[in-house]
Amino acid sequence: MQKLSAVAAAVAAAALFAAPAAAQIPHFTPFAFEARAGVAVPMGDFHDVAGSNFAVGGSITYHALPMLGVYAGASHAQFSREGDGDYKDTGIDVGARLGIPTPLIPIDPWIRAGVVIHHLELGGTAASDFDDWGTGYEVGAGLGFGFGPISITPGVSYVNYSYDDGVLAVDQKASYVKADIGVRIRI
Repeated sequence: MQKLSAVAAAVAAAALFAAPAAAQIPHFTPFAFEARAGVAVPMGDFHDVAGSNFAVGGSITYHALPMLGVYAGASHAQFSREGDGDYKDTGIDVGARLGIPTPLIPIDPWIRAGVVIHHLELGGTAASDFDDWGTGYEVGAGLGFGFGPISITPGVSYVNYSYDDGVLAVDQKASYVKADIGVRIRI
């Protein structure tokens, strides 16, 4: 009878302490979803023809390792233009994202780099309308402020790719910096 009471007490104690411990360790799948919005500022020669405006995007990341993930997403940036029309930059982004955990504070730096396949279109002017696809790269970094499976992720990224404007015989460069904030959900 004493052995049965001791076993029952041990099981009850394990159940009592196991429930709070399990609640503190969240269960994450290897997927994260992120939506971002902010401002896009043209750089280089692209700055001569385009003005700052907004940028939005979204991505899905598969974490092969806890800190390293592969992302795929879509983004859109719009740039003002002096006179009529505006530039619209739309495309897909694929690359790698490295999250750097900081166990003592809930702020985790991140960096990412990848390939972009974007479509640049100038619309609103009959004389100089054009659209072209181009490939290039993007790099970015920021911070993640975690609240369980949800993080607020401000960041800055640089996008650069070539396009043909239909006027000059050489490819032009579309390059811009995005300063944005995202909401990332890891479930």
